[in-house]
Amino acid sequence: MSDGLYISAEEAAERLGVSVTTLYAYVSRKGIRSQRVPGSRRRRYWKSDIDRVVGVGSPQTPARAGGLTRDTEITLITEDGPFYRGTSAIALSQTATLEDTAALLWRADTSEVFTDVLPNAPPRLAAHLKLLADASAADRATALFPFIELANPRSYDLSHAGMGRTGADVLRWYAAMLTRAPAPGCDPLHVTLASGLGVSDLWADLIRRLLVLSADHGFEPGTYAVRAVASTGVTAYRSVLTGLSVTMGRRTRIGRFQGLARLLGEIAEAADSQDPIVQRLRGGEDLPGFGSNLYATGDPRAREMLQQLEIALAGDEDFRKLQRAVSAVREFRGLEPDFALTNLYIARRVGLDGNDSFFPLGRAAGWIAHAIEQYEVGTVIREPAMYTGPLPGV
Repeated sequence: MSDGLYISAEEAAERLGVSVTTLYAYVSRKGIRSQRVPGSRRRRYWKSDIDRVVGVGSPQTPARAGGLTRDTEITLITEDGPFYRGTSAIALSQTATLEDTAALLWRADTSEVFTDVLPNAPPRLAAHLKLLADASAADRATALFPFIELANPRSYDLSHAGMGRTGADVLRWYAAMLTRAPAPGCDPLHVTLASGLGVSDLWADLIRRLLVLSADHGFEPGTYAVRAVASTGVTAYRSVLTGLSVTMGRRTRIGRFQGLARLLGEIAEAADSQDPIVQRLRGGEDLPGFGSNLYATGDPRAREMLQQLEIALAGDEDFRKLQRAVSAVREFRGLEPDFALTNLYIARRVGLDGNDSFFPLGRAAGWIAHAIEQYEVGTVIREPAMYTGPLPGV
């Protein structure tokens, strides 16, 4: 974590216009987070919290929405990218698997949740898969997860450990659906995907990195919905179904994947890969896959994946076309690529079905973490509505 994210007690007190003693009182009263300086008794203070208290930047005060807690220990979003329980997601992506990342998010031991015990298949699964042969992985999961849940009674164990074990089953089933395999396996998820798609170890490693970086991104719409249903006491299968349903909405970034998929296809097929960009600019169209309303200098996850692609695909003509298009957008609009662009580019290159991406598999790990955290709050609160319609006649 960069030093600019924390400040000393003296600097924090000066910014707040209070004494250091008063700063200590603010830690609990105003939700200011701090961290011990290694090798000393001193503490350093989270700069964003100090800025919030003095009115600089956007508010971050934990609040309640629809009876859901927004207090979370799972993911922190910074200009350096997301941090999963205090660990940089970008640093994790260098070596960790999705299994390792899920275990971190779930506060579990990888070997205890991702075991050799595979989930049961529901009766007549083959017939269901045949019926859903043309459906996307998300649609197959929507149709089949309730039956898979029913075939696996342990999925109804909503203890912390039980949710973790079921979470592993959910991820393995979704990976099987992405590759159209008849059942899940025990191999690492990125290996399962690469093997099922028939691609090299180079692509397996890129998929692994992508899955880790996809795992969580704070309180996006799908996460809110997952936490809402989790508070009522549903299984990990139902929580992930909720996340899938919300993120496929046309107003979400994932819901705009089709437009981005078309753009990537046009870039790959164009003699000059800048032409599809110029055509959209002339028509006043949006450029899917570019721009971020969260990161001022571009999404660090996209930047990391593009750097890895440049290393892995040196001299690759298709990737050079993408780079040329990205350069055009930077020059003409000043926009940086977002994470969705790298997700769909890799999916297209490894031959994943056109209606699919690896993103929901990675994000499911985060949804399950939020489901565990929300369920452990232990209450469901019904918030009073403010009715604004016509009043009854007297």
